[in-house]
Amino acid sequence: MNPNVRRDLIIGGAVVVFGLGLAAFALFAAEDNFRAPRWAVAAAAFGFIVGGYVPLRHIAGPGWRPQGRFQYLVIGILLLPLFIAAVWALVAVGPEGTAITLGIPLPISESLERAIRSSVFYSLFGAGAVALFGASMVCLHRALPSLGRTAFIAILAPPVGVMAWVAIEIQRQTIPPHPPVIALTFDDRFPAGNYIARPVGRELIAKPGRKGTALFVGGNGDWIDIDAPPGFDTAHGLTLELWMRRENWVNPYGKGGRTQQIAAVDVELDYKGRSEVRQVAIALDVTLPRERLGAPLPDHYFFRPQARAGEARIAPSTGISIPAQRWTHIAVVYDRFLVDRLRLYVDGRQVARGLPWGSAPGFAMIRGIRIGTAAERNGAYRGMVDEVKVYARALSEEEIAADAGVRR
Repeated sequence: MNPNVRRDLIIGGAVVVFGLGLAAFALFAAEDNFRAPRWAVAAAAFGFIVGGYVPLRHIAGPGWRPQGRFQYLVIGILLLPLFIAAVWALVAVGPEGTAITLGIPLPISESLERAIRSSVFYSLFGAGAVALFGASMVCLHRALPSLGRTAFIAILAPPVGVMAWVAIEIQRQTIPPHPPVIALTFDDRFPAGNYIARPVGRELIAKPGRKGTALFVGGNGDWIDIDAPPGFDTAHGLTLELWMRRENWVNPYGKGGRTQQIAAVDVELDYKGRSEVRQVAIALDVTLPRERLGAPLPDHYFFRPQARAGEARIAPSTGISIPAQRWTHIAVVYDRFLVDRLRLYVDGRQVARGLPWGSAPGFAMIRGIRIGTAAERNGAYRGMVDEVKVYARALSEEEIAADAGVRR
């Protein structure tokens, strides 16, 4: 490779890599990280990628091509992590975790916009994953041509094994639609019906709810712990869903926590020989836009939903905010089918998902539920909660949509 080609590859490659990083930021970053419009960042990323192609014009010449088995082997190995990253985006992030529309308002319905976003996302990342896998296999074949059929079988065996594993797990994980482990309506024997409860605080009040009576949580050191019936675990996942109506209230103090936990399910597991309690929770992330700094009003804050499983958190990448004084259905699904996955739903629509990786609870016993915020006194949730349900399984999208009153 001559020095001119090497120079152009280094300069052009650096510019293209920066442009790709900027494009990933435009697609995956949260709204709070942007000072410029999201579409402007995407346009700048496109400009860097196109600009980096100019010094890469020599890539069409023979000087850039790999020479020898070692270079093909290195390129093939480097392409595999990119392929895994594309597959991770398909499985863990999904179209809900991206901003394909880039903040540009489109004169179309919400359902059509979701369909377009899903089509673009799966087409883009699916084609990228296939191309990266194919290119990696070609490079590895040229690096190790002597293996012949042995290499082909070694490459083909893992996907076939994964497909067989999926088929076996589908058969094993098919369970009947069991009723909820905990179902709280707050209509009888307030506040917890026939469940054992330990209320804390003074503002735990029965008020007219979405249906019948609901629980009002005051927000300043007010919460309630409710025990679950024994014998239920997360072998088939866990679902927590509820209806909430928050007050137009942020924080009575100048410096409080930005996370307002609405409800959390405690699960107990055996971790390194000792008992440990982890949570699957629904919370609100309270933020104030930069342009509202100073003396803000409650209406200026954003109350974004988020879900948590252990230490893993997911939240919508687009600007979804829970309005005040309106009943909203929230659900978090901890799905343990094949791999641990976490999904968040608002009003029956999936808005975020992710892979908890090693921080997920895994197999654990369901111990109980806490309604209200106990960890952060100054930033606690204040509002109504009604029709709380905890399932010892992962509900489907159709079941969540039905509970939210949404027709699919």
